[in-house]
Amino acid sequence: STITLLASQWANPNDVLSVLLIIGGDVVQKALAQTSGGYFTPVCFSFGWVAYSFTALMGIIGDGRLLPVPDYPVKVYNLKSGYARENKNWIVGRLLRDNEMRTSKKHPLHGAALRITIYEAAECREGPGVAGSGKVRFFSLLVISMQLVIASVPLILYGEWGVLLITAGGTLLVQIAGLLPQWGAEKLPNKRKSFKTFALTSGNGARDVMIVLGGGNSLDLEELSASETPRSTRLWDSLPYFSRVLGEQGEVRRHSNGSVARRAIVFQGIPLGFWVTIVVCTLNSILWLALLITVAGLKSHTWYLLLVGGMGMFQNAMVAGISRDPRKRNLPLIYLDTIISRTVMDGLMDLEVTHTNAGRCLRQEFFPGEILETEVEWWNGAWKEGISEYDRKRMEDSTRRGKPRSMVPKYHNTAKTEDDKIKEYT
Repeated sequence: STITLLASQWANPNDVLSVLLIIGGDVVQKALAQTSGGYFTPVCFSFGWVAYSFTALMGIIGDGRLLPVPDYPVKVYNLKSGYARENKNWIVGRLLRDNEMRTSKKHPLHGAALRITIYEAAECREGPGVAGSGKVRFFSLLVISMQLVIASVPLILYGEWGVLLITAGGTLLVQIAGLLPQWGAEKLPNKRKSFKTFALTSGNGARDVMIVLGGGNSLDLEELSASETPRSTRLWDSLPYFSRVLGEQGEVRRHSNGSVARRAIVFQGIPLGFWVTIVVCTLNSILWLALLITVAGLKSHTWYLLLVGGMGMFQNAMVAGISRDPRKRNLPLIYLDTIISRTVMDGLMDLEVTHTNAGRCLRQEFFPGEILETEVEWWNGAWKEGISEYDRKRMEDSTRRGKPRSMVPKYHNTAKTEDDKIKEYT
């Protein structure tokens, strides 16, 4: 009868386990992107890993990337040159998304048109492994321990070791996937001591702008947003085990910033590091398929495995979606200032007063067409002479729009420039 069939299925739902293992691969990929790069990846065995293993293999055969495509739209501006670049890197998209989540709590808009948050990059002494550190690591170790304890129960009570074998084997395969050096190569640019000033925004119509003053400490977000293909040697030049030091007549060659020049090791026209990714992803997909067959053969105590996989799924979902401190993305930032304005033009003008050329570059994004005569006068330098009609009208409405920064004490920019760095060496 129907009741008997349903009771049998709920008592031992072994059929559904094989189905669950092949859904949710995108969640696994984002969890890995959030935390991979070190010797331990705080991601748990869960449903979805079989699907992810073949998605990763397809990606390697295709564009070669492990990182998912950006899930948050970003334009990256070099505020010195004025050039803009559409972001193609998942990490840069998450930087802006997480910044908006943090600033919305600390500095809510309350109906304002634009919020500009300004940071100065601090020195980063950590490698890509910092992504998996902190509370995320502790939480992951706790969940993995609980999974192994639950998987051990059938062995202790009934002498059935199948659930423990699958859980331990899956956990080991998870760590192998997170150990791939390509994660670090994709998440960090070659230039990590940039003096450039960057602006991150979702584009025209966005209400948030993130400014990063490099000061000789920042990741080159312009380079990172280009998302170089892993088949290119450039991506692997900075990784010690997959590149060699360049030198002539026994002398080590150095770049203009003093760092040692390296060149990726190539085999058959493909970087050695990418060969490692190809081999590991291929073997991993085969082993996950073997694990799927093993799960399908499990006929008893499947509720324990369902509980293990469910815990891992929730852990992966939390890790994939949480907001991370920029330090965990190798970009520690010092908060400097926040500009909140009732109109977009007011905000860009205040930014221009405190950071020359920054507001002018972004004006082309937010106002690509014609602007008012008083605005043209302001951008032509009338505010510097104290004769701006735009500022005068804004002062009359200062209760609602706030005082223009051109009429208040100037903000002092403490960030170093490349010229300052040159002076230190001369």
